[in-house]
Amino acid sequence: MFSFANFLGVGADGILLKEVNRLLRSDGYFVYSAPPAYRKDKDFPHIWDKLVHLTSGMCWKLIAREVQTAIWIKQENNSCLQHNTEEKLVNICDSQDDFKPSWKTPLRNCITLSDTSSNTKKLPPRPQRLSEYSQSLSRLGIDREKFLADTIYWQDQVRHYWRLMDVNEKEIRNVMDMSASLGGFAVALSTWPVWVMNVVPVTMNNTLSAVYDRGVSHSPRTRSYDLLHANNLFSHYKDRDEGCLLEDIMLEMDRILRPQGFIIIRDEESIISRIQHLAPKFLWDVQLHYLEDDRKKTGSALFCRKRFWAIA
Repeated sequence: MFSFANFLGVGADGILLKEVNRLLRSDGYFVYSAPPAYRKDKDFPHIWDKLVHLTSGMCWKLIAREVQTAIWIKQENNSCLQHNTEEKLVNICDSQDDFKPSWKTPLRNCITLSDTSSNTKKLPPRPQRLSEYSQSLSRLGIDREKFLADTIYWQDQVRHYWRLMDVNEKEIRNVMDMSASLGGFAVALSTWPVWVMNVVPVTMNNTLSAVYDRGVSHSPRTRSYDLLHANNLFSHYKDRDEGCLLEDIMLEMDRILRPQGFIIIRDEESIISRIQHLAPKFLWDVQLHYLEDDRKKTGSALFCRKRFWAIA
């Protein structure tokens, strides 16, 4: 669900509202609410008419309106969109655009047709949905065997993680998997009392469709996480031109991690060694452990814990 107060997405031919359409799932809701003062604004009737025109063009259905609050539902109706395209009410995006990197990509003034094969209504309810082999995985080239192996692997790793952290399960509440891949780490935590934010770096293979078919997420705010998980994240950025230095990533980790929170880092030996050297400068306590990776090889796993400190 999206909720906007005094949403200004009707300008620029509604390009912001079309971006909302791209992000919103089928059968998702969009809530518009304007402040009471706008009832006397001479431009409000024009804004409302423009909003109705845009949402109708995208085949959204207005399901409720009271005073200056309105609720639309995004319906999956490709035939309606095709008709509105012929009527010049909306433009359909080139399907090839979906495979372009999202980083620094301009907003598109068009609508993406839904892929009916990935309709979320066809997915089973939770918790069966967490282990369901979805069409998204097939399109990504992930077969059932690899999917199952990934799921089992992360269930095993989570047991090792909690044993090595030596904390009560209720001490960890908010978790970020900074290199989520297929979301197996989050699924392994599905029976725990935690929220998991799944992140796929824009320069990695875009597996978010598979992650979304399985998991949930919430917003990152300063000091909002109890556990950050970085599996081969630093080595991914090592030789790239994006400007993500190792120290910059560590600094951002420190910003969003709560005091007494944990960071688990699995990466190349040279990177682990460098982080182990830098961690005390961030007031992180570190422990080095050795765990088996998904190729059955033993590798380093760095467990860091952010100290609770104050300026006296």
